[in-house]
Amino acid sequence: MIDSITKVLIFSDTHDCMREIPYLKKIDEYDYFIFLGDGFEEVQNWSVKNKIVDKFIAVTGNCDYAPNIKRQKFFDIDGVKIFITHGDIYDVKSSYQNISDKAKSIGADIAMFGHTHYADKQDINGVILFNPGSVMPRGRDYSSVGYLEIKNNKILSLEHLTF
Repeated sequence: MIDSITKVLIFSDTHDCMREIPYLKKIDEYDYFIFLGDGFEEVQNWSVKNKIVDKFIAVTGNCDYAPNIKRQKFFDIDGVKIFITHGDIYDVKSSYQNISDKAKSIGADIAMFGHTHYADKQDINGVILFNPGSVMPRGRDYSSVGYLEIKNNKILSLEHLTF
């Protein structure tokens, strides 16, 4: 989508509570939806019901059973290289080193993951590590999702939207 802004909503760890995400009420505003696992069946059914399967990119998490769906994916949206995974297989609760090393080795601009339920954004070794947070925040008084804007092969915005 050269010369236009591509808008992406990123979310994870819905655990059957995705109906509580207010940003999903305006699906026409987004070009893509990225889901990072744990609640896959609910989110996949939602994408089918809303006829957005072609805009839906997802991986499964440690609480999902969908053996035909990959646990990690690497793709490009308008020139930005994105690596997604749930995060558990990279032990993100202990350290970001493993996921950072993986993202760097494959040439990702952004590595997105969930699993911890904590919203976070860090730049490590030239790769942006981004966790959108969760509908079920642990030890925090807010829930969050992620929002990404891309234009002409550049990241314009990557931020957390809280609710």
